[in-house]
Amino acid sequence: MSTSAETVKSDVPKMIVFISVGLLCMMTMMLGAFYVEAYIYPWMKGKPERYGKTVLATPYPIVAEPNPKATESIEELTKIVLPAPKDDPGLTVREGLTLWLRADATPANTNEGDLVPIIPDASKNRNDARQIFPVARARYGSNGMNGKPGLFFDGKESFYYYENIFGVTPVSIYAVWSRPQLGGVPYQRLYSSGGWATDYENAAKTPAGQPAYNGAYANVFEPDGTEPHRDANGQPLAMPKEPTLHKQISATPLDLRRFMIGRLNHGPIQHFAGQLSEFVMFNRALSPAEQASVEDYLKKKYSLK
Repeated sequence: MSTSAETVKSDVPKMIVFISVGLLCMMTMMLGAFYVEAYIYPWMKGKPERYGKTVLATPYPIVAEPNPKATESIEELTKIVLPAPKDDPGLTVREGLTLWLRADATPANTNEGDLVPIIPDASKNRNDARQIFPVARARYGSNGMNGKPGLFFDGKESFYYYENIFGVTPVSIYAVWSRPQLGGVPYQRLYSSGGWATDYENAAKTPAGQPAYNGAYANVFEPDGTEPHRDANGQPLAMPKEPTLHKQISATPLDLRRFMIGRLNHGPIQHFAGQLSEFVMFNRALSPAEQASVEDYLKKKYSLK
């Protein structure tokens, strides 16, 4: 009896080691599967999950669609200079305006349902949004939110990106967006930013000797209508049925490097499924009066409540 008990007792450490090794192997396999699915597999298929100036500037085979013609490199797309979009005098606040993307400023030769390779920036900076991969471009629709044009993101691939354009700065961001139908992953980002080595939400990771900055981001979707999360301004999140005006104001500098519209900036996940009609960004925190002016312009333009 005692011999049996001693045998069991002596086997306990072996069992613990065996179980621990098994759990470690399982976790390694799960992590490996995620990495392959999120990065290696899309890379092999020529999809847009590529990061950094060097990689983005390197020609790669891509998934081509009939319209528009496939572009092979960021340099080639950058050579295309669109005419300056027609101004909209309704936006009277212009100081610090760094990015102003409007679906109604899409080039005149864009047809219904076309993929949009370049969204012209209506600000004086001309930071046009460019996407070299046709499969990752939003589609143009002339009858979007309340009869205004919109850019339709598919929730799977489409997004636009900026690499080291906006730096680290205070920021004011406005976006008019809508999700009339369900689709895409259950957790989505309208936009997201932050340096590659930093945690975009809480600056938990930062290179040695460098200050930690939060990134700018907007969570836009909870599938069941609950509100377990809040946006950057503390507003509760729920699934909108009507066109929505998003606002983020930060007097504290935010890390706007690696700025992406339409998905999470730290991996090919959390793509936005819905339509975006206008995106306005300033490199400063607007005053209450200026905020009211911008909001009034967008609410009137898109008949928002």
